[in-house]
Amino acid sequence: MAMTEAEKKRLQRQRAEDERRALSDATYPYLKETFSEFLKYEGNYVNVEIALALAGIEAPLIEDERDPHTCALEEVIVDVEDPFPGAKGAIGRAEVMIDCFMDAAIELACVVNSYKRQEIEARLAELESSPETDKAEAMKEAVKLNKLLDRLKKQVRRNFPVWKVTGV
Repeated sequence: MAMTEAEKKRLQRQRAEDERRALSDATYPYLKETFSEFLKYEGNYVNVEIALALAGIEAPLIEDERDPHTCALEEVIVDVEDPFPGAKGAIGRAEVMIDCFMDAAIELACVVNSYKRQEIEARLAELESSPETDKAEAMKEAVKLNKLLDRLKKQVRRNFPVWKVTGV
């Protein structure tokens, strides 16, 4: 079956994105001080530690210039040709961490969203099938539950400063 124009364009965009991600960061040649040295006196990394600690996660220490692949779990990157294209040293590790944290947050948000929608839909089904419920009260509750479902269908957008520059 032939692809639609939208599917072709989506595939083209995906290829371009994959090519862009495979490039090294254009800022690397201009970075003289190592990132691990910079972190020794950068006070804001404590905010990363606090944010992760609130979630029960210990923040990774970036005390040396090891590449990202040296810190990844072997079973996750086995048989992957280049799991971290273009990422080098501590700054590459930090860039990979950002991408991974965002991916994990997106996936966790999907799981939580799915759970909540499933539970709310179950409460709606209970309201419909319950003969003992006051109809007026049931209608109010159904309206509220449907509003919750409508809100859960929306997307959230968060702004981030640019942390990786490729394709310049």
